[in-house]
Amino acid sequence: MILALKLVHGFCKVQTMEMYSNACKEALTAKQKAKELHQWQIEEARKMEEARLAGEAALAIAEMEKAKSKAAIEAAEAARRLIEIEAQKRMNAEMKAKKEAEEKKKVLDALANSEVRYRKYNIQEIEAATEFFSESLKIGECGYQPVYKATLDHTEVAIKVLRPDAAQGRMQFQQEV
Repeated sequence: MILALKLVHGFCKVQTMEMYSNACKEALTAKQKAKELHQWQIEEARKMEEARLAGEAALAIAEMEKAKSKAAIEAAEAARRLIEIEAQKRMNAEMKAKKEAEEKKKVLDALANSEVRYRKYNIQEIEAATEFFSESLKIGECGYQPVYKATLDHTEVAIKVLRPDAAQGRMQFQQEV
């Protein structure tokens, strides 16, 4: 029985040693797995932080793009308003030019249909314009009649003096007028 006890005790010792060895191996494996899990956890936390930072950067870029878009829309709207104002100014100018052209045409038509196509000046206006028939304003003679340079109503004119004793001059003068 002692031998059986020794065998049982020896068997138990071997079995205990195996169990201890297995427990140590399992503990080492568990420790390694815990270390790997900790490394994985650190890596996942790093990835999460990178993703959070990337998300924040993307939001900041989106906000900048939104601001740029808003500024572009506002600039386009301002340009559209300017175009409308310029178009209105152009239309007003065209209408004014058309009205002025119509008025000018009416005046020209009235002048063309009118018998009177000249303005009559009195002797005082003619004397003032020719500086009392100054020799310095004399530009020549036509048919023995003196011709003077003058300005009447802001228009340069030639003034021909008709002598009352010149019969041929009167007919020629009427033809020139």
